[in-house]
Amino acid sequence: MRSSGLGMRVWGRCAAFLVLTAGLIAGAPGAARAQPGEGGAAAAESLFQEARKLIDAKRYAEACPKLAASHKLAPAVGTLLNLADCYERSGQLASAWVRFHEAIALAQRLGRADREKTATDRADKLEPRLIKLTIKSRESGLEVKLDGNVLDFAALGTPVPVDPGKHTIDATAKGKKPFNTIIDVTDRARTPSIDIPALDADPDAKTNTTAPPAEPPRPPDEKSSDGSTQRILGIAGMGLGGAGVILGSIFGLRTSSKWSEAKDQHCTGTDCDRTGVELAAQAKNAGTVSTISFIAGGVFLAGGAVLFFTAPSGPPRPKKTDTTLGLGLGLGIGSVSLGGSF
Repeated sequence: MRSSGLGMRVWGRCAAFLVLTAGLIAGAPGAARAQPGEGGAAAAESLFQEARKLIDAKRYAEACPKLAASHKLAPAVGTLLNLADCYERSGQLASAWVRFHEAIALAQRLGRADREKTATDRADKLEPRLIKLTIKSRESGLEVKLDGNVLDFAALGTPVPVDPGKHTIDATAKGKKPFNTIIDVTDRARTPSIDIPALDADPDAKTNTTAPPAEPPRPPDEKSSDGSTQRILGIAGMGLGGAGVILGSIFGLRTSSKWSEAKDQHCTGTDCDRTGVELAAQAKNAGTVSTISFIAGGVFLAGGAVLFFTAPSGPPRPKKTDTTLGLGLGLGIGSVSLGGSF
């Protein structure tokens, strides 16, 4: 008898693992969780106490979710045992059985032999009362879901505990029409089963299996290639270049004037008074601006001329390759940079 009981417990624990893996019982808490902080522990204790009052009042539908929330915040063997007891009282025997086996595993890790024995005894007593649903299928490549949770293929053909009530079963496969049904499980049928038939081919699944060919790119709009825009940019560039040359000339004259004033009136040889030093500095700054202006003016003049004289004239002609011209100018203190692409 003892060996028979041991075998029953081993089978029970394996089946519990199968149920947990398949996710048949929604909201099953994980075996290992982080330790809660003070706020979480306080909330867990409050939920636990409130659930105990609801159980005393036989309001199990309200008590069980509070115990589940308490265990989620602060995992404990005692909370699991109370949750399993709550499920058993409410008639959810499969959920109770799963929680008892969770309590067994947690008690073993914590070294709580007394709690392990309590959970084991309660699970063994529930075993003969469980409703075990068997889902069968002879077709390979199926994805089967029970109440929205994907079942491992190994679970097909294996009786697994479920709670009383309605359960949805869905089966899908590539290129096949989906199958779905609802089974109403009652206490009167301890071993219900359902056989998923061979799925019919889905003719719509064979259409549009290949992507449509990509639409060839449209040729560029030739109306914009008459050269007028390029010539306008060229004229603008030459105008800016001319302005740069004029500005450089003005600051060049200012440089010469400041140097002459400093040398003639405020400097003797290499010695200059305060005004002479200021005039020399102004002359140097004006010279820098003049140099930059001349360089920038020359760049804009050259770029504008290239744009203007290379602009196409007359009706556009088809070309095998597109040619683009871009010029870029960067100015800084004492520096000028020029970039372009052709």
